[in-house]
Amino acid sequence: MLFRKLSVLCGILAVTVVPGCSDRRKPPSATEASAPLVSVMKLEKRTVTVWDELPARVSAFRTAEIRPQVNGLIVARLFEEGSDVARGQPLFQIDIASFAADVASAEAGLQKARAALQQTEADLERAQVLRRSESITDQKLDQTVSQHAQAEADLVQADAALKKARLSLGLATIKAPIDGQIGAATAEQGTLAEATNSMSLATIQQIGKVHLDIRQPASRLEHLRAMVRTGGLQQAGSIPIEILIGESDDDVIAAKALFSDISVDEGTGNVRLRAVADNPDRRLLPGMFVRARVPRGTYPDAVSVPQQTVVRNVLGVPSVYVVDGAGNAVAKPIQLGELVGGNYIVRKGLKAGERIVVEGQDKLVASGPVRTVEFRIAETVATEQRY
Repeated sequence: MLFRKLSVLCGILAVTVVPGCSDRRKPPSATEASAPLVSVMKLEKRTVTVWDELPARVSAFRTAEIRPQVNGLIVARLFEEGSDVARGQPLFQIDIASFAADVASAEAGLQKARAALQQTEADLERAQVLRRSESITDQKLDQTVSQHAQAEADLVQADAALKKARLSLGLATIKAPIDGQIGAATAEQGTLAEATNSMSLATIQQIGKVHLDIRQPASRLEHLRAMVRTGGLQQAGSIPIEILIGESDDDVIAAKALFSDISVDEGTGNVRLRAVADNPDRRLLPGMFVRARVPRGTYPDAVSVPQQTVVRNVLGVPSVYVVDGAGNAVAKPIQLGELVGGNYIVRKGLKAGERIVVEGQDKLVASGPVRTVEFRIAETVATEQRY
């Protein structure tokens, strides 16, 4: 009977301690209730890459300016402006009448030279027979030999003239030297094409891949080379670069460095770094200015903390509050590195596994006990502190 009465009494009295009752609803002590509420996060190691954001200009992967190699009147334009053209595709047609006449004249000259050679070969055979019978002098034989040699040279010259005439006839049809996209034509039907004119008839550009010329401080160049040599970059032997298009930092095109200039701009102290990027959608156009992210350094197994966790004393020494196993927050001096994406890389003073205060450190004036919640529920922390 006594045990049953004690059980009923334990269920009614929530805060009264009765001998024999279980103390499951023990209220917090005065020290715990007055401890400030803070949000904390656990530090982890991760690989961090520090980037420099630099201006870059896009240029075509390969460019060919179309110029005439023979003189003549353009009688036809054989392409559509802005279209894709293939290597060897006819682009302009120059009047071939005079070139065809030159070919016919060169063919006739070749036939004449062959006939003359045949005649000198026969004369040489007869002269050799007559000389063995001493019917002609040595001088006459020498003259015949010389005439035969000259006829052979005339044949070679005539053959070369025919090849040149045919070449000029072929060059009267101006063809695309590379695959690519052709721009606007600067000459139309009726224009006189001149081989000595420096003005191009059109321009072909390959933009399926593009080059990017990045200007960076010369002091960074040796650092990048050292990173490649020591394997400090994720892609061994090359420098990965990110190209940003527009205002968003999420629209990224991957590129890789090709080479750097061997000279430094005297006015700016910068050196040009050239990169190449695939451009299948042709979003990057020649002449466009973009932003390029070039790696400054890679830190494997780095420990980083949010910028908001760092507090500084009157001397400017940075520190963070670390919560130990007993629930006490203790200020710990640290040595900071680069600021990357709102997080400081910690060079010295912290290690993975420690818990640091992210929000609520303004309530801490000295080391002492704190109540903690995870950083991801910081909204609840702010609400509880407000009330």
